[in-house]
Amino acid sequence: QLLGLKERHEIIGDVRGAGYFWAMELVKDRATKETFNEDECNVLLRDFLSPTLLSEGLLCRADDRGDPAIQISPPLITTRDQIDEAIAVFDKVLPQAQDLMLKMRR
Repeated sequence: QLLGLKERHEIIGDVRGAGYFWAMELVKDRATKETFNEDECNVLLRDFLSPTLLSEGLLCRADDRGDPAIQISPPLITTRDQIDEAIAVFDKVLPQAQDLMLKMRR
């Protein structure tokens, strides 16, 4: 399902992980893999994604120690319905994040 998110949202440059530990790398431009600068990362990850995802009921780690990414590590007892809910939250929030970043470039 995370790979499906990548197909639907241009802000996702890569999805990688194993088992119940995954990350979605966030990019300005998927074709060139251009990343966000420090100020953009602060707005995207700390000011927008972390609080917005949490307000939607999804606890994730937004991190930029390397490339900016959303790290996902649900409990091993997570159900299919809960995963579907998390994907729905990402489908709602990621377009908002991309719009925010496009506005910052103008």
